[in-house]
Amino acid sequence: MATITDVSKLANVSKATVSRVLSGTRGVKEESRLAVLRAVEELNYRPNVAAQNLAKQASHYIGVVLPSAEATNVANYLPLLSKGLKSLNKFMLLHYASDAEDQRRVIDELQDQCEAIIVMGAPPAGPQPANVVHFDNVCIEGSIVSGYNFAFATESACRYVLGKGHRQIALLIDDAEEAASQQMLEGYRSALQNLSIPFNRQLVVEAKNDIEQGLLALINSFTKYTALVVKRDSHAAEAMRLMREFNIAVPQEVSIISLEDSPLATLLYPPLTCISYPTESLIDDCLKRVKSIVDGNPLQIEQVPAASGRLVARASVMTLA
Repeated sequence: MATITDVSKLANVSKATVSRVLSGTRGVKEESRLAVLRAVEELNYRPNVAAQNLAKQASHYIGVVLPSAEATNVANYLPLLSKGLKSLNKFMLLHYASDAEDQRRVIDELQDQCEAIIVMGAPPAGPQPANVVHFDNVCIEGSIVSGYNFAFATESACRYVLGKGHRQIALLIDDAEEAASQQMLEGYRSALQNLSIPFNRQLVVEAKNDIEQGLLALINSFTKYTALVVKRDSHAAEAMRLMREFNIAVPQEVSIISLEDSPLATLLYPPLTCISYPTESLIDDCLKRVKSIVDGNPLQIEQVPAASGRLVARASVMTLA
């Protein structure tokens, strides 16, 4: 007996699209609708009434898929997201994904349980199901996800410390192949070029998911630097810890600025200067998209504007004489 999975594979659409076609829900492309109907006829598919009833009961849920590597950082958004979903009379069903393939698998599994799915982290290549909303941590040109402009944030951070008299600025990135890291490097180069400061590759540290080792490589190098730009507040906390162990005074010897501004920023000593991540505006945009799916009228958006952070000046950056 054919299943909804068989229909979705033959029609080359998601199971959610199959369900919407069979239930007469709006918001399905005519091409996809015809492909589903052809597949249903070819496979002689008959919907399972019990399964349909179960799906209707489960539509109170919105799936949320988190990247395992970013679990600690994105957890800061979850209370706001949960509150917003409750305002839509929906509940959050949370799952983790270790990589792009795992992300696709989890999304497929959640289709039978959730009316919409929010995916945090960079979207995988290829077409996405119509009920998936990407709450991304980086704004990629040409995408339709809610994203943070890391290039602008990094350039703003560098301009701030440059304005404080710093000329040797170190940059800590995760992985040079990652979109966010590439944007950080772009913003870093742009800030230096605006003041005709030569780019020094030795001041760019690639942590490769091991922040401690990346920072130790910088500390133990013979490269002079008076300021450090990092992506996360947790990275700044690790930098402060290691610098204390090496008797490097913050900010007297090295100033530190982050691109996040989580609750951790004000608990550090000295309190951390940040380019504040615009969590609330990104959450609002994400919820607007979810609501449009729940209402059966998905938003048609050609290009999402990049969200920009704002400077929050604290004591971790010092003005050089």
